Amino acid sequence: MTSKRSTRGVELADRGGHFYRSDFQVHTPRDTQWLGARPADRDAWADSFVTKARENGLNAVAISDHHDFLYFPYIKRAAARETLPDGTDVSSIDRLVVFPALELTLSVPCQAIMILDADFPEDRLSDVLKAMHFDPIDPGLDALPCTTVLPDSGDINALHEKLDKNDWLKGRYIILPNVTPKGHKTLMRESFHEKYSAMTCVGGYLDGPATELDKQRFAGEKRILDGLDKNWGSKRLALFQTSDSRNADFSTLGQYATWVKWANPTDEAIRQACLAQESRISHTSPAMPNVWVSRIVVSISKFMGRVDVALNPQYTALIGGRGTGKSTVLDYLRWALCDQPARATEDDEVADPRVRQRKLVEATLRPYDAHVEVHCVINGITHVVRRHAADGTIQLKVGDSQFEKVTEAAIQSLLPIQAYSQKQLSSVAIRVDELLRFVTSPIQRKLDEIDRERQEVAGRLRENYGTLQRHRNLSAEIERGDLRIRSLAEQAQSLRDGLAGISEEDRRTLDGKAGHDDLRSAQTGWLQHLEVTQDSLTRLVESLDSSLEHLSLPASAPSNLSTEANALLTATRDALTALRSTVTALASGFSALTEDGGAIARPSEILSAQLTKYDETYRAVKERSSAHEAQLAELANLEEQERKSRELVQRQRADRDALGKPGEKHGEFRAELAAARRERTSALRTECDALSASSDGLIRATLSTNRGFDAARAKFKALIAGSNVRTNKVDAFFEELAKESDPAATWEVVLEELESLTLIETDAEISSEQTPSLTRLGVTVADQKRIVPKLTPDGWLDLSLAELADFPEFEYRAKEGEYIPFDSASAGQQASALLGTLLSQGGTPLIIDQPEDDLDSDTILQIVSKIWLSKNRRQLIFSSHNANLVVNGDADLVLVCAYLTAGDQSAGHIKEQGAIDVATVRGEITSVMEGGERAFRLRKEKYGF
Repeated sequence: MTSKRSTRGVELADRGGHFYRSDFQVHTPRDTQWLGARPADRDAWADSFVTKARENGLNAVAISDHHDFLYFPYIKRAAARETLPDGTDVSSIDRLVVFPALELTLSVPCQAIMILDADFPEDRLSDVLKAMHFDPIDPGLDALPCTTVLPDSGDINALHEKLDKNDWLKGRYIILPNVTPKGHKTLMRESFHEKYSAMTCVGGYLDGPATELDKQRFAGEKRILDGLDKNWGSKRLALFQTSDSRNADFSTLGQYATWVKWANPTDEAIRQACLAQESRISHTSPAMPNVWVSRIVVSISKFMGRVDVALNPQYTALIGGRGTGKSTVLDYLRWALCDQPARATEDDEVADPRVRQRKLVEATLRPYDAHVEVHCVINGITHVVRRHAADGTIQLKVGDSQFEKVTEAAIQSLLPIQAYSQKQLSSVAIRVDELLRFVTSPIQRKLDEIDRERQEVAGRLRENYGTLQRHRNLSAEIERGDLRIRSLAEQAQSLRDGLAGISEEDRRTLDGKAGHDDLRSAQTGWLQHLEVTQDSLTRLVESLDSSLEHLSLPASAPSNLSTEANALLTATRDALTALRSTVTALASGFSALTEDGGAIARPSEILSAQLTKYDETYRAVKERSSAHEAQLAELANLEEQERKSRELVQRQRADRDALGKPGEKHGEFRAELAAARRERTSALRTECDALSASSDGLIRATLSTNRGFDAARAKFKALIAGSNVRTNKVDAFFEELAKESDPAATWEVVLEELESLTLIETDAEISSEQTPSLTRLGVTVADQKRIVPKLTPDGWLDLSLAELADFPEFEYRAKEGEYIPFDSASAGQQASALLGTLLSQGGTPLIIDQPEDDLDSDTILQIVSKIWLSKNRRQLIFSSHNANLVVNGDADLVLVCAYLTAGDQSAGHIKEQGAIDVATVRGEITSVMEGGERAFRLRKEKYGF
């Protein structure tokens, strides 16, 4: 027998509660209403049952024949021998859970399902029937006789009393009555309200889907089951939808399943699920966090020794006495994941948590050359971070790859967490960076992507800016060269005009000099354009060759899409090959034009010959004018200077043309940076609105860009240092800038004006018309003249890339429609509002050390209800002394920290692990958080509950 390898292995690794897709009403071939053949080989049938149950996505079943346990052992054994496709056994934690159960027909009259612990002793199952005064049915029968009412069963409470007289049975079963509206022998009937309100049951089952209750005709029954009908005792029941499966083809098996959470499959686990149905029972596939910490390993530590504990994907609570290691475990976790606790401020009453974390690592890990290893799951892929205490080295392993050395920034980006130390929530309002984290954390991945795009654009802008500067310098040189050429040409022409005593023909030769020189320069330029074009065609062929070389079908491509993928791959390869052939032919034909005898080479050679012939004629004219030797010598000098100047300008113009249009690219890159900034601002503004909504209106968050120039201010001051422009003038300038209707847009204009100052000549005049925005914002023309010598292209570029930050402003709702500054609210009000908001957000794991320290007592129950929903969206890891957060908040995994030896506070360990449905964990919770059962009962009596 085989089963698909489960992906639940990592999820189930901890000892806490997990969801199991369960069908609690499953019948076997012994059932009187069985549809289909009754098998002769019960073991073979049980194997086929387990296979089908797993195919139908079930994790647990209750085998609930009428007053009969016969098939339970067969199915339990079949589940134990289930194997994977490779023939290996299914791990014990991932096996199909099989509950022994009975469908009961009581004399109330109603039907009910009795479910026993999954590990209930098989040899006592017959005794369960006898305890109900029912004799086990002959195991040799293929079919059960007609169902009869259990003798002396009375109502459900009477049955409980009868069964609880047996110590071996008490506390090992749960009874779920049939509460199907209009169902067969359901408890939901007229005149049954007293039976309903008086029964001790906390859950019931439905024959079919729970969505039936949403129909208008069942509105009354829904109100009763929701505990909203006083006539029925305002008693709320947890509901288990069931399939009532009894088909030989298993077509209805698991059709209407219920997801039930437990740590151990016991009746107590089902009872606890009923008591916490908001977080432990679901009629649809429950949502789970996509990012969670699955395990933490501390190789060795001074106080806790070796720690190796798996964490629950949803909600893990650490409890224990003072100083038993709860905060230590959380600090190790935060340190390994490179989470940097916020620095304490002067007004903060909490000691700097960063100092405490550093001292903890130095004192408890470094002396032992220890490392901390944290396993995280991100969208189903395991990531392992290992950080060494000796030197802080960080290694990362993704999936099945090897460990690689990485930086803190890489871990913070890939595996972000949101963590708070003791009493830190109530001091958030005085730290702008902490308020910003509330807004950025839910969208951190999106912001990181925007920042990566921005950095990529900034890198291209920096690279292009060097090209732009080269383009500008060449343009200036060309402009000066053209001016020099004109001057030299006019001087030469003047000398030629001054030559006397020469023939008219010689005069025409001399006058033609400038025209011939211009034509020679033009010819050189034309041929350079041809060379550039030829090079471009050659590079295009090389680029196409590279593209063709990298065309291949991925090894991981789905086989069912191979036909379509190969069709596209072939079409792409054919298109590129055809283009390469075309370009190669063009390049070859183009090259032939400039070779000897080519269509370009021939007229070029003819033109060159004519220009050479003219040069010879021109030299002959000058030689015949020997009477003007001094003038001719000067003319030759001018003409040589002009020739060299023309050649230089020609080279410079070719170099500049090869640079393309960096000015246009610069504008495009600046626009892209502005767009990225707007996108980031828009994302933050949207998240501020979402935060306000998720806080139930307690917080009003608005985004302010007025304080976003700190980085630019610092760089501007550094850039103009030594210019004698006072610091207060710079501060006043940025204050005025922040008052603009669109400060970011105005800043772009200011940058353009500052750049223009870097381009002016040293002795050039500066006027307010050149820099209207700078002048209007308080940087006077006199100050501009002072800063010009300090402005450099590199300095300006660095300033232009300074990030403009956006900051949220929080307000607290003091009463309806009235808000006050957030830091004016009490510490408890701030913490309650912020924690409620954190629990309403999704995304990265939320780690808080003793959140109750920040909360007012009357708000804790409100937080509890948010915890139920929050742990479906994000992983929660809390340490706490408050029973409400752990018990009523329904922690899925409780880690009990204690001293290794009672009375000896020098060493601690994790004493117990599990959920509240585990007796030992429940006992520890009672002892640690309630002061023991006696203290709890005494308080109950004093309160008069």
